[in-house]
Amino acid sequence: MLESKFIIFAVNILVFAIPIAILEILIEKDKGWGAGLPKNKWYGRIIGENNFVTKVMARVLGVPYFFGYAVLMYLFLLPLILLAEHFLLLHNFLLIMAIYIAITVIEDFSWFVLNWNFPALSELLKGPQGSIWWHKRWLKVVNGYYLPRSYLAIFGSLILLLIS
Repeated sequence: MLESKFIIFAVNILVFAIPIAILEILIEKDKGWGAGLPKNKWYGRIIGENNFVTKVMARVLGVPYFFGYAVLMYLFLLPLILLAEHFLLLHNFLLIMAIYIAITVIEDFSWFVLNWNFPALSELLKGPQGSIWWHKRWLKVVNGYYLPRSYLAIFGSLILLLIS
């Protein structure tokens, strides 16, 4: 049973995380977190900039702010697709939560690995000394290399996968 869950988990990540990362590379180029998007368009507009609740949510999620595209993709479209998958196919909410968390972490990391517009991965690994301004909290992993602390969520995802 765990083997089939792992296959479903991996297929979802391949189907969603990598294409979304590539789409975001095409849209954002070397800017990251919507910084290069036009602020006068719905997809680039910062949402809830002066709202206490959205500020707290952004801080908890480890992002500087929410913008139109991110809200549409990560708080509406992706959850809607995964909920449809839950109700129509899987009927396993913990597995869906594991998939969602893993997609968000792996998509973000893939943006850095696959980004051909600038040395994104090397900038990411520099952590607070690098140019990746939208990740605020860092975890030193080894010999001066860092990863965003939010990437620890992948362990929560794997735990959910194992108990689902």
